[in-house]
Amino acid sequence: MKTLAAACMATIIAGFAMSASAFGDNRDPPPPPTDWKSQELRDHPLVGKAWSTRDKAFVPLRDFGRSLALARFVLLGEVHDNADHHRWQAWAIRTISKLRGSRIVEGAPQVDIIAMEMVRADQNDALDKFYGRNVAVPRNRKPRDFARMLKWSESGWPDFEIYAPIIEQALYEQIVIVPASVSRDFTRQVSKEGGASLAEGEPERLALAEPFDEARAQAMASEIRDAHCGLMPDAAIPSMSFVQRFRDAIMADSLLSVAAGKGGILIAGNGHVRRDRGVPWYLEKRGVPASAIVALELAEVSSEASDPEKYVERGPDGTPNADFMVFTPRATREDPCTRMREQMQKKQTQDRS
Repeated sequence: MKTLAAACMATIIAGFAMSASAFGDNRDPPPPPTDWKSQELRDHPLVGKAWSTRDKAFVPLRDFGRSLALARFVLLGEVHDNADHHRWQAWAIRTISKLRGSRIVEGAPQVDIIAMEMVRADQNDALDKFYGRNVAVPRNRKPRDFARMLKWSESGWPDFEIYAPIIEQALYEQIVIVPASVSRDFTRQVSKEGGASLAEGEPERLALAEPFDEARAQAMASEIRDAHCGLMPDAAIPSMSFVQRFRDAIMADSLLSVAAGKGGILIAGNGHVRRDRGVPWYLEKRGVPASAIVALELAEVSSEASDPEKYVERGPDGTPNADFMVFTPRATREDPCTRMREQMQKKQTQDRS
């Protein structure tokens, strides 16, 4: 009888082992999204691959996921209107939670927040309502409730449908979404008044009082000119540069709102997550070790380049702006410079009338 019982137990254990094997190794990240939504260059050889800028090599998915899960602050860049970028960001959130939850990355800090560039501080009341704070019986919420309560359709950001995977994953993992931007009114005030618009001591606290060196300042000015298709007068560049710095400093401040030893995730445009002068620069100036930060750029492929190094942007000292790059197809869009010229012409016409 004992022999029969032992044989049965061995069979059961073997069955469990086979089942575990069938569902994959616990150290593996979940499958990444490769059913692309973007239409252009889906067959490009780089699409779906992750590139380590430090090692100058493609990185296996397991190692890539582990690097994300080990960091205290994970900065997830994007091209705003590319639906695949938001699906990869949702994958990163899931991967970090899975690997930390399964204790594969023992000792990694708990992720307390997801700070989003698209959410403003003046929307905190709407966030309170969404999360059911200060109510006796909170209701279960869906991503569509997030869009409705925060009036996403009036925000100026791309359609909420492509951002919904981030909100859905955040709800599933029970990670709180927080603002990473100030109100539009205050941003306009900063644009007009610069540092004078900030409370006493704020420039120092935010690390805005520390000037960029000449190389960083010139690189930022050049990027702003290019982003505005060369249509902005030179006189406007210093103000726009300060606003960009201010926004990056505020995003860093949002991440640093977590308790000591806790971590956070940032959802923002690729320009904000760059190490040379973006959010990582401010985190480091405020005492966060560079090794505790991972910056991921989600990059659209080009028909003119199949070498990953051609996509790697570097700061003035030659250091890559991102730690990792994930390559995706391109979203179909009209020429932004054409649209910007039309908008400026329309505004000039209105100003003259």
